[in-house]
Amino acid sequence: MLQLSSNLLKRILLSVIIAFGMIGTVFAAETPVRGGMLNYVVGSKIPSYDGHKETTFGMIHPIRPFYSLLLRVNPDNPQSPTDIICDVCESYKLSSDGKDYIFKLKQNVKFHDGTPMTSADIKATLDKIIFPPEGIPSSRKQWYSVVAAVEAPGNTNSS
Repeated sequence: MLQLSSNLLKRILLSVIIAFGMIGTVFAAETPVRGGMLNYVVGSKIPSYDGHKETTFGMIHPIRPFYSLLLRVNPDNPQSPTDIICDVCESYKLSSDGKDYIFKLKQNVKFHDGTPMTSADIKATLDKIIFPPEGIPSSRKQWYSVVAAVEAPGNTNSS
């Protein structure tokens, strides 16, 4: 049988009380607080802030929040590369001949400066990636090697 001195028993009980008090403080602080600053370390140097040409892992965390996409992998099912959802598009469909994708863009999407996004903006972005101007690198150009053209009829919110 284990015998504990009264001093040792008091220390153990005091430690347990302090530990439970700290746990209570942690649980009480679970209410989210808006604002503030988040600092984190990315173990990679970013060559540039151009998400269309860079391929480094270091781009993902600091730059991803500033980029919207036409389509994206469903964040609720990120393991599936085929579960694709709209980001700035409202919907998309494949033409009956299977050669064209038609996108309906969300209304009232704005850039950081308040300028409304249009189908011409989507076209300009895709053209830069798929058909980059001379001297402009595009690390994703090969992904779109079967694309013949990008059109933005009427410069409206559909492309």
